[in-house]
Amino acid sequence: MNARILLVDDDTALLDALPEALRLRMNGIQIDTSETAVDALERIKQTDYDAIVSDVKMPGMDGLALLHEIRELRPSTPTLMITGHGERELAVQALRGGAYDFVQKPIDRDYFIASLERAIQRRVLVRQVEEQRLALERHARVLEHVDDGVFLVDDRGVIRHWNPAAEAITGIGSPEALGRRVEETLPGWEAVAPLIPVASVPRPGSVEAKVVPLEFDGRELWLSVSGVTFSDGVVYAFRSLTEERALEELKGEFIATVSHELRTPLAAIYGSAQTLLREDIELDESGQKRLLDVIAQESERLSRIADDILFANKLDSGQFVLGEKRIDLLALAREVVDPLVGDSDKLRQVLINLIDNAVKYSPDGGRIDVAVEARDGGVRISIRDEGIGIAPLEQRRIFGKFYRVDPALTRGVGGTGLGLYICRELVRRMEGRLSVRSEEGKGSTFIVELPVQAAGDSDRGAAVAQTA
Repeated sequence: MNARILLVDDDTALLDALPEALRLRMNGIQIDTSETAVDALERIKQTDYDAIVSDVKMPGMDGLALLHEIRELRPSTPTLMITGHGERELAVQALRGGAYDFVQKPIDRDYFIASLERAIQRRVLVRQVEEQRLALERHARVLEHVDDGVFLVDDRGVIRHWNPAAEAITGIGSPEALGRRVEETLPGWEAVAPLIPVASVPRPGSVEAKVVPLEFDGRELWLSVSGVTFSDGVVYAFRSLTEERALEELKGEFIATVSHELRTPLAAIYGSAQTLLREDIELDESGQKRLLDVIAQESERLSRIADDILFANKLDSGQFVLGEKRIDLLALAREVVDPLVGDSDKLRQVLINLIDNAVKYSPDGGRIDVAVEARDGGVRISIRDEGIGIAPLEQRRIFGKFYRVDPALTRGVGGTGLGLYICRELVRRMEGRLSVRSEEGKGSTFIVELPVQAAGDSDRGAAVAQTA
């Protein structure tokens, strides 16, 4: 026993004899002594003893007053009080004041040692509990700052811990989660819980997380979840792979779309070339020219597809840098409606893409309007069509990479799904904004808003924008 105790008594004979007796019966015990309560208080302030033994009757500050101070300074330290024979009332006061036990004089050493050992054991247990509590608090503070969602489920299936990342990922706050059964907090948990791997020992790579879908207020989240058992339940850690999964789906759609977009011109080129090579078919000059025109046009189409893919990658990699020059937007709009072939101006590219989209998504024809108007501190260009329109939910997603309004090509509308993404990125780099207003079945209006800088006197009246 490596305990350390303090013995307080004004009887010097007892202070000499009792420690020796205790050392004989309690191996390794350390004993400090004080003849006055004042001296004892100084020692108690400096040392966290495993137990304190004090006489009740002492000159100056008595044992009861000392007990009160001990309860203030060291509330978890057990204190045994020594009372004279027949001083039962003082013993009762001591117990009411928080004493662990009282021992009457003459001291029954067997009883005293047994009581002191129990007091020390209690203090050790209290210390262990406190250390565990502090460790849990430290771990909890660490969990408050990790990016992964973490929640603890006890043996009864009740959530006992829910960190901020869990709240951020799911949108469920701690007050809504704590104290509730996990299946009440996480809809669909009963179905996916058996699929989630739970390790018996927390070590790296012990289990591979399982990706499962859960729905929160109409939102489907794909979560990568794994767990580790402990004495009172299971700790689960998870992170959201919803965006990664959506990107994978878009990539799949993109591959299918690009395959279709490449197959069509390649088939036309191949067919035209094969026809020109056939010796059993005689073609006049106009027939040959028609087939060569098909090869040239479809080759240009392939080039545009490749250019879109490469340019989108350039935007993502941060290699693209905008320059600045003055342009006449009204003249530019007229040029785009009747395009100038080979012009590489980036704003022209945006308008060409938007007008091309308006044409493609108006399979039944209709009017397409291009308008340019000055706004406070800027200029607004709108492209309005009378085509198929865009559903409200689709409008949030159309500017995403690889996204297409008609991915199944049910209305014969082709494209890589990169055009609007490129437009948005270019406009954003011009410090502008690209938005859409649309009603399904009634057409769409795409709006480009750009900041402008004042033109010189010679250019007064012209709309001048910052662009590439």
